[in-house]
Amino acid sequence: MTRRTRTLMLALAVAAPAVSVLAEAATVRGTVTIVGRGGESAAPAGAVVWIDGATGSAPPPELAVIEMRKKTFQPAVVAVPVGSSVSFPNADPILHNVFSVSAGNQFDLGLYGRGNGRAVVFREPGVVRVYCNVHPQMEAFVVVTPGPWRASVAPDGSFTIDDAPTGRYQVWAWHERGGSASLSVEVVLGAVVSVDIRLDDSGYRKRPHLDKDGRPYTGRDRY
Repeated sequence: MTRRTRTLMLALAVAAPAVSVLAEAATVRGTVTIVGRGGESAAPAGAVVWIDGATGSAPPPELAVIEMRKKTFQPAVVAVPVGSSVSFPNADPILHNVFSVSAGNQFDLGLYGRGNGRAVVFREPGVVRVYCNVHPQMEAFVVVTPGPWRASVAPDGSFTIDDAPTGRYQVWAWHERGGSASLSVEVVLGAVVSVDIRLDDSGYRKRPHLDKDGRPYTGRDRY
């Protein structure tokens, strides 16, 4: 056996386990359906799916950005694993004051103008409602997931979570209008698990929120 042949065989032997592990990775895929008041399907844009209850080490923190532009939050929905940061740069020539009173993730960034903005670390899983204390029409959502396994739902309602962990756990779906729901799944190595989750927005009503001090916004938009 030549030296070149031995080197090639060693390289193949080292690469083989990685290929095997990749082939055994599990996948969770399915659809999210949002049913309206008359039984018709509503658009699932903005829906998020994630895995809860899986064991493993804490997910590495990530950084997401929600920009304030033309008195709106863009994008209006982001999903990050617990421990991650979200930055809120101000692209408007006016002042904004980003805040949230959602349990476990309350924050108040104060008034600030155009520039790179300020960031928040989200330490508890859950859906965080984000507002501007100056402009009542501004609203965003940060979906803080307990692990790294999550997916944004496509316009046709489909989603895919690759490299899903094995075991039994809950697959959750959330949407601003449809609320949240979950299904229990059992995942084994190499499996492709199909999950179809139905949300109901028939009871949804858009209600005005209060400012960071719990008061109405009457006459607030001064900037």
